[in-house]
Amino acid sequence: MAELMPQIPLIEFSALPAHRGRRVCTAGLDLAVFKVGDAVFAIDDSCPHAGASLSSGKLDGQKVICPAHGLRFELGHSCAGSTPALEAKKHAVSVVDGMVMLDPNTVTPESILSELT
Repeated sequence: MAELMPQIPLIEFSALPAHRGRRVCTAGLDLAVFKVGDAVFAIDDSCPHAGASLSSGKLDGQKVICPAHGLRFELGHSCAGSTPALEAKKHAVSVVDGMVMLDPNTVTPESILSELT
């Protein structure tokens, strides 16, 4: 059995602006972290279309709109873009004692698909 990696602290939940993103670079990852109500989401910060920073995108509910070309990425479930071939990788996060924590052990649907292709 593989050894589990510890959760990685990203940012204080209280430091996240409501309905906006924050870029967080840690552990070799460049993430866009969003707070929507009491929920928190993390995706790769780079838009798969042209590399624009998704953390500066506008939120529409639980969708982030790429500031460069308007592609939409669902934060809540599959994280598929408005163009099916373009997806932003979603990362499993939770809030523990007020800190947003990345769980590197959680497999997301996107990681399973990338391993199959």
